[in-house]
Amino acid sequence: MLISPERSFGASRQSFRQGVSMIPRQKILSVTFVLAILAVPVFGPWMTGISGATAQQKKHYDVNRGKSADEKPTIVDPGEGHPVLWEQPADIASRDLFYGPGGREGAPNLSDKFTFTGRDTKGTQLKIYVKDSQNREWIVKFGPEARPETTATRIVWAMGYHTDKDYFVRRVHIEGWKGDAVNVRFKRRHDGFKDLGLWTWEHNPFNGTRELDGLKVLMALLNNWDLKYTNNKVLRPNKKSTEDQDERIYYVSDLGASFGKTGSLARKLHFPGDPPAGTKDKPDQYAHQSFIHGVDNGAVHFHYKGKDRSAMRGIPVENARWMGMMLGRLSDKQLADAFRAGGYDDSEVRLLVQAMRQRVAELQNLR
Repeated sequence: MLISPERSFGASRQSFRQGVSMIPRQKILSVTFVLAILAVPVFGPWMTGISGATAQQKKHYDVNRGKSADEKPTIVDPGEGHPVLWEQPADIASRDLFYGPGGREGAPNLSDKFTFTGRDTKGTQLKIYVKDSQNREWIVKFGPEARPETTATRIVWAMGYHTDKDYFVRRVHIEGWKGDAVNVRFKRRHDGFKDLGLWTWEHNPFNGTRELDGLKVLMALLNNWDLKYTNNKVLRPNKKSTEDQDERIYYVSDLGASFGKTGSLARKLHFPGDPPAGTKDKPDQYAHQSFIHGVDNGAVHFHYKGKDRSAMRGIPVENARWMGMMLGRLSDKQLADAFRAGGYDDSEVRLLVQAMRQRVAELQNLR
């Protein structure tokens, strides 16, 4: 006797419903959650293989999902223009790490009048737009990233890489906002560059170079666990500010998830949103976390458990040591100035400078 597929499916569905109705709701939810977790490694690669998508394309799809065409970030073609990642910092020992790349003249005048003009809805931290009486625009960031981001920009800039012009402000009044802004980061907006899009750690013009490896070493040195590629920006200088109108500047724009402890993405599962990959602005945790585990086949094995760990793999010893030698040219005063610029108190500055010195020594002693 032949049974039609329709009848067979209908009978099975009825039996299934009767069985499910007898199972407590909590158990159904638990089983569903486990099945969803188990399905990821099984169906993820299969779907990727069917579509032919690369890991980079999949990341780009995940970031763009649900966004309009105007909101979607663009991955810059590495063959476009004249790409620049690093410039030789001949003046390392004399660089001003208190005021950083923007200098004293670029700092916000706290006696000036600042007016709220809008909110920046991108990212996880609260950010607002303000304008001063000189018609300069600023992005003001609130929260735990203000201190570490300000300090990190100075150290990365001192090594010859482009960074944002950040300043830490303890307190300032902003007209039209909810009272005073306390312990915030000021960053110049529209400061002579045009944002062209993004670059990824896997897809860029500098793969295999000492300079890109040096930037990765700096990210490990700072314990910047948030290495998602949406923080990697490509800029073009305004035509009036450079003779090379085809220049493309590659840099890391958001360094706020630094000076804490990198954690494990698999350690906790939080809903809603992404699980934390570590801490930020925790000097004691930063000072007591391991930095380098050792060397495997000529490559440095960093104690890094943040996002995009693959970016930290395969860095040759000689490239890591090169960055260590560069960092060693910074004086204790310069390092202290960088941390003081971020609003750290005297005891925190001493702890962080000592921890930084220990990490630099580890890089220099690699064999």
